[in-house]
Amino acid sequence: MTPVLNMLFVGLALYRLKRLQVLYALPNFYTKRWVYWVKLALASAIASTAAVELLLTATMSPLSGLFNVFTTGQLIQTTAYVVAIRLHYYEQTRAHKSSGILLLFWLATILMSLVTLRTDHGVRYPPFVTYSSVRVMRYAMLLYVTSLFCVELWPRKLSEYVLAEDGDDDVVSASRFGVRAPKDDANVFSQLTFSWLSPLFKMGQSKQISEDDLWEMPSSCLPTNIAQIFGANWQHELNQRVHRTPSLSRALWRTAGPYFILGGVFKLMQDILTLLKPVLLSLLLGFVASHTTDSPQPMSYGYFYACCMLVLQNIQTIVLHQSLQVGTDTGLKVRSSLTTAIYRKAMRLSNETRQEYTTGNISTLYSVDIDRIGAVTDYAHILWSGPLQIAMVVYMLYNTLG
Repeated sequence: MTPVLNMLFVGLALYRLKRLQVLYALPNFYTKRWVYWVKLALASAIASTAAVELLLTATMSPLSGLFNVFTTGQLIQTTAYVVAIRLHYYEQTRAHKSSGILLLFWLATILMSLVTLRTDHGVRYPPFVTYSSVRVMRYAMLLYVTSLFCVELWPRKLSEYVLAEDGDDDVVSASRFGVRAPKDDANVFSQLTFSWLSPLFKMGQSKQISEDDLWEMPSSCLPTNIAQIFGANWQHELNQRVHRTPSLSRALWRTAGPYFILGGVFKLMQDILTLLKPVLLSLLLGFVASHTTDSPQPMSYGYFYACCMLVLQNIQTIVLHQSLQVGTDTGLKVRSSLTTAIYRKAMRLSNETRQEYTTGNISTLYSVDIDRIGAVTDYAHILWSGPLQIAMVVYMLYNTLG
């Protein structure tokens, strides 16, 4: 499991590095602070510890040959840590928020390290095998990774400033441009739990919220940005008119398709988690029923089932609201794209065409037709989610009732 996780991280990190390298560097005054140096120091310590553990594993491995199942996995892990150093550098100097890839990777590494230490703690090695050094380094690795994870969670104070478009080091107060949306600077956990809305809720407890207290929309939902992306996608369709007929559907799919797929992934996860709750409840009832017999199950089983139900319910709540949020964002992108396209087309109509398409016809397109098309994104997933849920429920009933 750990080598697969490390290989997946390396692939995602290289893709992220490719995206970051084309961005302008942020001013050193806001990036190379104590957090920057602590991150690089901890990441370097993690990579160095992994390299030393690799050497010890190679010398103490019971298998012959330099590359075996033990050393290969350790080599992949060391490579992932080295790539993480590079990614930390670019994320800190060119991104406005904490890296979601790094946060998830370090969290998974912490969980895997705990499992490894728990397994290693119960193993007794011969006296002549010096695995104590490896254990000490693994504990040190866990300390380094946990510290780096906490530092990466540290919020950045870049939301109050906007960089000049020419990429120089001039920093302009955001009061000229409006207040930047906190979602743009929120890390992956803040976005999953919607904790970036907490300042607004706290403000609402002390006073009546007015329009002046609201932030700008997130950059991914700004109509100007959506219109620019859709315009580029539609221009791509026009450029391909020699080979095929320009398609509005393809342009919309390139604009909002990734969000639509992401919403489908969240919907699938939510359906699976919903059907897992009866399974856990059945196991918990079986645990309770076993204590009325002569062979009761261990108490740890009951605690495990109860904790799983609690965690499952929390995860399901997060996934459900993320599915609704992504669906709303997808509909917004579709509506903004079509509204912009109709407006630009209406501005270029000739006098003869204006007599055929009156203001009332254009207003109907804005107020009715676009809303109907945008509403499709909220309900389209039911086409596959409904039959899937029915099939899974029937299968579970068949296994239960026979």
